Amino acid sequence: MPQRHGHKPLPLQALRLAPRLPKVQRAAQAHDPALSLLTDLHHSPCVVASHRDGLDATLHLMMRAGVRMVFVSGADGELAGMVTADDLQGERPVQRASHHHVPHRELTLADIMTPVTQWDTVDLADVRTAHLGDIAATLQEHGLRYLLVTQRKDGGTVLRGLFSARRLEMAMNTTIEPDLHSRSFAELEQVLAH
Repeated sequence: MPQRHGHKPLPLQALRLAPRLPKVQRAAQAHDPALSLLTDLHHSPCVVASHRDGLDATLHLMMRAGVRMVFVSGADGELAGMVTADDLQGERPVQRASHHHVPHRELTLADIMTPVTQWDTVDLADVRTAHLGDIAATLQEHGLRYLLVTQRKDGGTVLRGLFSARRLEMAMNTTIEPDLHSRSFAELEQVLAH
């Protein structure tokens, strides 16, 4: 068979005995590199919904895609925000429907999403030297379920990846609870108001 572009096929071998299955990888440890659990958006597709999409349709999209968070695009097609399954199923829709005097079914992602302007992110350069324990501490201190990672590139900022508190909890066999003691009274009052 002719070789294409200098590539050559690897040799195949027949098995005489069934191979053993690999052992389950050990759980992640706090001192493991943070990059080991980063969902790198260069290699993992992200789910994007329109700001006009309804809440039920978005929940259905999340279930089909097997995710608990989607990014939201605005009218111009640019990234406008993000929304989690907890946002869609929690108090926020009830509060927004009541505040805007509209039925729940008429709410869109624009009503519920966390806009880009309210995101707190970390830079990939800091993540490269961090450990999983550092990421868990950041999530806990700031009461986040997702930690978004950005990268400075070509004179701008690119969304590079994210950490999920749920994924860290499962890998590290721990619970990441918000650290309400580290919040100021005003921040705590705001948390309780939502």
